[in-house]
Amino acid sequence: MPRSSNKTLQQRDIMRSKLEHVVYLGTFVNDLSFMLPVAELKTLDWRHLGGLVGAVAAFQSWGDEMQEHCHLHFIITAGGLNENGRWVSAGEKLLWSPALAAKFRGKFLAYLRDAFSPYTATGKSKPKEKILCPPAGMSVQQCLNLLNRLGRVSWHVDIEPKYEHANGVFKYVGRYIRRGPISERRIIGYDGSEVTIAYPHQEKQEESTFKIDAQSFIRRILDHVPEKGTHVVRSFGLFHPNCREKLNLARDFLGQEPYEPSQKIPTAQELLTRMYPDKEIGRCPICKAELRTVFIYRGGIGSEWRRAA
Repeated sequence: MPRSSNKTLQQRDIMRSKLEHVVYLGTFVNDLSFMLPVAELKTLDWRHLGGLVGAVAAFQSWGDEMQEHCHLHFIITAGGLNENGRWVSAGEKLLWSPALAAKFRGKFLAYLRDAFSPYTATGKSKPKEKILCPPAGMSVQQCLNLLNRLGRVSWHVDIEPKYEHANGVFKYVGRYIRRGPISERRIIGYDGSEVTIAYPHQEKQEESTFKIDAQSFIRRILDHVPEKGTHVVRSFGLFHPNCREKLNLARDFLGQEPYEPSQKIPTAQELLTRMYPDKEIGRCPICKAELRTVFIYRGGIGSEWRRAA
């Protein structure tokens, strides 16, 4: 085999190996991010509340400028179902933020340290693809030293007040379940080299917009595409499919109808009507009838960059 071809194959193997390891790292961190808070919830809800809570978690990997900012959003019931099948209210506060942050920090860093080790807790050798490798230019010891320093830093957990109605929950969770790092309406303009983007929370920024070159814009979007099979939204406790009977017991105690999973996927119009019952969304302003899409016309030829998009 020619040397150049052999070298090319070696490069492909190295690239494939690095890619597989990056994918494993992303999946490992994603699974760890979900597992640890839920483990703490299972401990704290029974210890302090005396009941099983329900939780829906959504993993988000981006910040306001689509930069890497991995964090979780949890919606948790303000109470739980106890062993006697009765609902126990959590009152004004379900969990104490500093306690949850400290426990999450300790266990998250401990699992990362273990991931760098070539051996399991029982002393068995790990498969090569299950061992975390340090980033380029760093050794394993340097990574462990960094984890030790992070263990001395305060981590942040923000627990918001409970919602008074379900619509608030729908609006909050809906932002993260089926939406990517940026919505189209935030893309204000493109001058041929830079994209102008509006901040989602302009009240927190000095400027209302920021600019980024086209290549960086595309790269940042692709950086947040989850690996196939990665679950970025998960349900736990009363909301887990295996706890349907307990969920209905809790709903019955709260005077609600039993939960029946919908066999029909609701349309966008139906979802908007549920979320905004007081607004006439998608209705004719004259006769109030529901507007339906019967035809979409895309005539003419747009500019080259619009066709590429």
